[in-house]
Amino acid sequence: MKREFLEDVLKTVSRIFVVLIIAVLIGVAFSGVRIVKSGEVAMVLRFGKLVGDTPEEQVHKPGLLFCFPGFIDEVVTVSTDNVMQQDVYTHYTDESIADGTYMLTGDNNVILINAMLKYKVSDPVSYALKINEMESIIDSSVRNVMLENSARTDVDVIMTSGKKDFQDAIFEQVQDRLDTLNAGIAVQALELTSVTMPKPVKMIYEGVNAATIEASTLMEEAQQYWNTVVPSAEAYAQNLIADANSTHASKVADANMNLTEFWGVLDEYKRDPEVVRTRIYSQKLSTILDTIGSIRVVQNDDSVIIIKP
Repeated sequence: MKREFLEDVLKTVSRIFVVLIIAVLIGVAFSGVRIVKSGEVAMVLRFGKLVGDTPEEQVHKPGLLFCFPGFIDEVVTVSTDNVMQQDVYTHYTDESIADGTYMLTGDNNVILINAMLKYKVSDPVSYALKINEMESIIDSSVRNVMLENSARTDVDVIMTSGKKDFQDAIFEQVQDRLDTLNAGIAVQALELTSVTMPKPVKMIYEGVNAATIEASTLMEEAQQYWNTVVPSAEAYAQNLIADANSTHASKVADANMNLTEFWGVLDEYKRDPEVVRTRIYSQKLSTILDTIGSIRVVQNDDSVIIIKP
């Protein structure tokens, strides 16, 4: 009995062991089955080496993925639909330029710029397997491009009218820089989240701006005054010149008339001065009397004699 009992126990244990082995084998076999989620792609590393000779063979789209167990194959998944973003800082604080890095502009001013880069994965193999420390690569690429562009641009342009153009130039150059590094990402957008100056510099800059604005205002007021006063003075001067010319012409005409009259009687006067003198006197007296309405002669006895011409 005892022997039969041991044989039964041994058979039972053997069956259980076989079942366990089969279960383990099945588990190991199915451990290589993976599900690639929507919006992701997967790559298989077999003993650390990428499986596949072409991009189509290397990158697996969403769905079931059959590969060897984990101790043989490693599956690396990458999101290709999600838009990722990363903040890039060119300084640590805006309290003082001595506390961190800063940027110099083309006109030798100091400026602090922060940016936010949005991107998607365009080449999963390069993004996941060929580049280490992707965040550092992105950070250094954006920062270096901003440094290069700020060194060629005046601070007023970056902070005011040229901010959009400055941002667009950085966007294009960052993409070129990342393509050169074969980073496998496509830049979707780049936004300058902060464009400012260190506080000590900012106070001076604002003071200069205020003085510039005041000077511009004074220049505009002076120009307006000039535009008002000068035309008025010029018009007044033209009127004076016109009046003077008119008076000159009138006086010259009178003088010429008198001179003509003089030359007209000169020869006759030379022949008979007394007759000419008497005639001219009579003519002048007649002209004077024609302009007088009446003549009153008051004698010593207060009698009044009225003579009408």
